[in-house]
Amino acid sequence: MWSKEQKSIIESTHPIKQVIAGAGSGKTATMVGLLEEREKQKSIPPKNTLIVTFTKKATHEFKERCKKKGLSLEYHISTFHAFCYFALKHYDHSKDWSKYKLLSEYKKWEIIKEFLSPIQFEIGGIPFPILFKNNAKYFRELSLEKYVSFQTSFQLWKNQNYYFEFDDLIFDFLKFLDTEPANAVKNKWKTLIIDEFQDTDEVQLQIIKKMDFQSITVVGDDWQAIYGFRGATPKPFLEFPHHFPNVIQFFLSTNYRSKNSIIQSSLLPLKKNKEKITKQVKTFRKEKGVFLVKRIKDSKEDPIKIWKDWYNMDSSAVILTRSNYRKREWIENGVPPLQVMTIHSAKGLEFATVLLDLVFGWSEDLEDIDEAEERRILYVGLSRAKDNLVLLIPDLTKPNRLADRMSEDFSIRNRLRNRTLRWARLW
Repeated sequence: MWSKEQKSIIESTHPIKQVIAGAGSGKTATMVGLLEEREKQKSIPPKNTLIVTFTKKATHEFKERCKKKGLSLEYHISTFHAFCYFALKHYDHSKDWSKYKLLSEYKKWEIIKEFLSPIQFEIGGIPFPILFKNNAKYFRELSLEKYVSFQTSFQLWKNQNYYFEFDDLIFDFLKFLDTEPANAVKNKWKTLIIDEFQDTDEVQLQIIKKMDFQSITVVGDDWQAIYGFRGATPKPFLEFPHHFPNVIQFFLSTNYRSKNSIIQSSLLPLKKNKEKITKQVKTFRKEKGVFLVKRIKDSKEDPIKIWKDWYNMDSSAVILTRSNYRKREWIENGVPPLQVMTIHSAKGLEFATVLLDLVFGWSEDLEDIDEAEERRILYVGLSRAKDNLVLLIPDLTKPNRLADRMSEDFSIRNRLRNRTLRWARLW
């Protein structure tokens, strides 16, 4: 049932494990298998085990898998933020956490507008999301003094009105861990299993270290770290052995999802990334697959025709885009809303046929752009495909555009195969 790699993880009794799991490698199944083995050996009580996932959807899926396997219901399975809120609510008596509620995005921007009204002419026409992007880089450059003043006033308003944001939960819990009541939390949870560890941040890493777990299993893939805009960074995953020198690394390198043509093509964008964990990706599926590159002209008819052709062959085919703006353009031109999504929202999913849009909608802010992360985003999109992958690239390239630079990885390969710059290769 289990591969040699999976079995080594499941049967390992080493207290600190780092599982480096490639796309489509069955990491969730392996983690559930690890819990099965622990229950069978009665090595770690479920009630003392914390399982952290990245999204609510992943939390639900993990719970369902455990339920189907007949595992204990005593595991605490939640997102990082949900766990922090749970622990603060039940153990931190310095605040009445039951009164606190999540501040909605709409309410947040309304309140921010009020606070920034006195300095509106200094801010000018900079939209709030951009003003606060990258740890409020633009705001701090305009005036560090005014930014600090705003932050102080805004935090005071949230406390007075019993509101919190997700980041507040993380920072409040980190501070709480330095108090005496936090010992009850540390004594309660002795084991940690955390999925998608490449999407954590430095503060979450500090929390893990302060919790003083006896057993830690982190699972992730630095190649799929794509949430830099939320403050996440692959650094904690890349440097995990530095923080936990006693760690043993395990690899899940077999891709059970995609056919070989798709696997080999999806790896191309990552070749230019320097900071990464080197791993060999093995192909499990031996059937023939299709990887196709299509050059798109500056017209709407061409890409829509390509979509319709593939839809007629596979009605479950999806289009993946880099931005919501580009997603709306496809929908406005006739693609069903359920069959076009951003790459970020498709993370963790898989589809038989994927059309990936590398033409428009990619980040072009040359000052702030993280090209390594953009290449990881492209990799995540490409690796969603199981059987058929169609990459849409621009007909006329511009060297200063990131999307065009990334498409060169594929178009150079095209020129070697076909002078028309349009080719399909079957394996």
